[in-house]
Amino acid sequence: MRCLFRTCLFLSLALGSPHLLPATPYQVDSARSKVEILVIRGGLFGFLGHDHEIVSWKLTGTIDYSPSSIASLGADVSLPASSLTVVDPQVPFDERREVQSTMRGERVLDIARYPEIHFTSTGVTPTRDPGQVLVSGELSLHGMVKKIAFPVRFLPSPGGIRVAGTAKVRQSDFGIEPIRIAGGTVRIKDLVEIHFSVVARGSPGEER
Repeated sequence: MRCLFRTCLFLSLALGSPHLLPATPYQVDSARSKVEILVIRGGLFGFLGHDHEIVSWKLTGTIDYSPSSIASLGADVSLPASSLTVVDPQVPFDERREVQSTMRGERVLDIARYPEIHFTSTGVTPTRDPGQVLVSGELSLHGMVKKIAFPVRFLPSPGGIRVAGTAKVRQSDFGIEPIRIAGGTVRIKDLVEIHFSVVARGSPGEER
């Protein structure tokens, strides 16, 4: 009996557990995926300015996932910095255009020198909520790479997966100085929120 146990243990270690399937890479569906950046006003007279809602529908890359192990959840995604568009519904068009020009220019994103924003996950930590994990990774922005971590909700579906969450980053961590006007009485806060909702799909007919 002991010999049989040892044999089974050896085979298990050699062949791996049949229940731990390798992660499947799902391609991001750009048309159904959205990245939204909320830039918040501040300063003594911050109420005279506007919060800015900036979006992109150009996210590309892969989401890795295996239903047998949440630790398999991973991401390697990017978007063109030029795709970020100011969409503030309450702000006049001319002001939106000015904000967008400043955002894309040398003072902020400097898209001519740094055309891509990229994120690669490096680890996943389970939480008490079975539908949520803490994702760690590296964000490449404005020519700098920084480690960040943020909660992600995930919802597997036939042939794909949907993930959503919010990451908070400081512009100054990436060498970006928050814009100030009127002697600093109106300024943009250093901390910005990145909200995302990503749909990724596998090969046609593939179901997990």
